[in-house]
Amino acid sequence: MAQNLTSDTDPDATAQAFDELRGEVSLTRRAIEGLTAARERVPDYSVTLGRMTAALDAAVGALARIEASPAVRLSPAALTAEIVEAGAAARAEDAKLIHETRDAMQRVIGRVDGIVERGQAADRQVRQRVWSAAGGALAGMLVWAVLPGMVARALPASWHVPEWMAARTLRIDQQKVDRRIDGASYRE
Repeated sequence: MAQNLTSDTDPDATAQAFDELRGEVSLTRRAIEGLTAARERVPDYSVTLGRMTAALDAAVGALARIEASPAVRLSPAALTAEIVEAGAAARAEDAKLIHETRDAMQRVIGRVDGIVERGQAADRQVRQRVWSAAGGALAGMLVWAVLPGMVARALPASWHVPEWMAARTLRIDQQKVDRRIDGASYRE
């Protein structure tokens, strides 16, 4: 039968069949070479995939922490009650702090008022002393001006005190005045 095939077939047809076979084998070889080259050009995604895995692990950990928080386990009504309670506690602390601060400020204001009042009292006292000193000086001048004259007039006339005072005021020698008063030249 093999002989039958070769004798019945045309040599040109055989050559043509081998040429076609050669073309198909060549095409298959190029395809395999192309796949190998394409495989070598494929980028390495292992680093990127590792980063994505780490980010995914972090996200899973964060979700676990969120799920473990008490706020997630509470119902909206219970969460509202917790928030109201926390707000009331914070306001109570604030009110206490405000009250303490107000008391401290009132004490400080009282001290400042006391210091101001003492300063004003000291100013009043200085003013009173100045007025008292001025009044005393004026009264002393008045007494010094009036009292010697009254005393001089109250003394006996034979003592000649007014004349002696006049001579002293005018800076006249006292002995000349005494001689004139005792002698007749007084009339001059």
